[in-house]
Amino acid sequence: MNWADWYTDTVDIYRVTAYKQGNLTRRERGEALYTGVPCRVYQSDSKAINMTQTAADIRQDDKLACDISVDIQSGDMLIIHRGARLGRPGPEIRAFAADPNLYYEPFGAVIPGLAHQEIRLLQEERV
Repeated sequence: MNWADWYTDTVDIYRVTAYKQGNLTRRERGEALYTGVPCRVYQSDSKAINMTQTAADIRQDDKLACDISVDIQSGDMLIIHRGARLGRPGPEIRAFAADPNLYYEPFGAVIPGLAHQEIRLLQEERV
């Protein structure tokens, strides 16, 4: 089995960078660090929309799996393109990454290619 085929989505990764302006340190979300990285959203936690007097919001906690070599850090903004690797573009998801959990290839693995990382996502949108 080719485990790379399991990644059906793609992700674009954005990171906040610090820069000096006079005596102030400012932080700004820069250009995309990586684009079109193969990944897969799984263990989706699709909650119902929350309705209040002033606004409606969505808050979901999903997980993202991708290759262990991809540099994702806590706080990175991720734009996930669902189904992009299948030629069936679905919805785009904007989420923020938590600390990645790295799963390395076990020594003497029966099925090679299992090394990956899992990142818990936070998606919060006002609708």
